[in-house]
Amino acid sequence: MLKEIFDKLQLISFIKTSGNKGLQVYIPLPENEFSYQQTRRFTEFIAGFIITREPKWFTTERLKKNRGKRLYVDYLQHAYGKTIIAPYSLRGNEDALVSTPLFWEEITHRIKPSQFPMETVIERIDSIGCPFSSFEKIKRKQAFNRVIELLKMQQENLSKG
Repeated sequence: MLKEIFDKLQLISFIKTSGNKGLQVYIPLPENEFSYQQTRRFTEFIAGFIITREPKWFTTERLKKNRGKRLYVDYLQHAYGKTIIAPYSLRGNEDALVSTPLFWEEITHRIKPSQFPMETVIERIDSIGCPFSSFEKIKRKQAFNRVIELLKMQQENLSKG
C-alpha cells in the first residue's frame, strides 16, 4: 500500500527489514533541503492516510496490548535525534539477523526476518545486487518539493474550511 501511495506521488522509495520484526521505508531526499518539521508532516500524513483507509490493518498505537492484530506504523520514529538501524547492520539477536535492503517485489506475506541471517546476505548481494544501489543518485533528484507544497495547500484548505 505504501509503495502504491509513493508511486502515485511520484516518489521513489526503498524498503528494508529492520533485522528484527519490522520493515523500514526510506524516501531518499536531497541533503539539507527539507526540515524535520516538513518531513514529519509528510510521514504523519501518510500514517493517517493508511490508517483511515484500512483501520483494521494499521495503527499508530504504541502499546502492543492496545494494537490487537494491527500493524504498527511508527511515524514518530522520524524525528530529530531518533536513530534507525543502518542497512546491512547486524542486529544483536542470537540469529545474527541483518537489516536487509529488499526489492519491493519481495514484500509478501511470506517474508520473515529469519530469511536474512549474516551468512546469506553477502550471497544475496552477489546474486541479485543491492536494492539500495541507486539510493544516492535518487537522493539528489527526488521531487519532494511538490509533495510538500501539496501538503501545505491541504493544510491551508483545512484551516480555512
